[in-house]
Amino acid sequence: MNRGLTAVIVAAVVAVVLVGVYALAGGTDYAPAATPDPCTPRHWPKTNGLSDIETQVALSALGGAACNLGVSREELTLAFTDQSRLNAFARKHGFSKTRIDDAARNGLNRAIDDGEHSGAINGVEAFLLRAAVAATPIDKLIQYVRQAIA
Repeated sequence: MNRGLTAVIVAAVVAVVLVGVYALAGGTDYAPAATPDPCTPRHWPKTNGLSDIETQVALSALGGAACNLGVSREELTLAFTDQSRLNAFARKHGFSKTRIDDAARNGLNRAIDDGEHSGAINGVEAFLLRAAVAATPIDKLIQYVRQAIA
């Protein structure tokens, strides 16, 4: 046999052995993890500084808004990356701008609740943040979430 044919045979044997080891190790039973339920309140990990709090607010807000809309947080996160994606998301699901705006505002309020329950936001801060969420135009709030997830 020549060296080229020997190399091909050795490579084929190695490939078959790797597939066999993978199957014996349980590789055929792999299933991706389930998407987390966006309606489950989010427990924040320990936060260190404003940047960590902003990230946790954005994640909790997206979860709350996704729960309100009945979609996954991941799908809504992708939709929030820019206005054209948000418009396409709204058309796909038949949501009005008002419905998405209300869900976003509700999501931010849930994020404040999550932060308060996790101890990252105190009662006074929560009160002030809820007042800001109520008073700030929703487009500005959505822009804030976009920046936090970028």
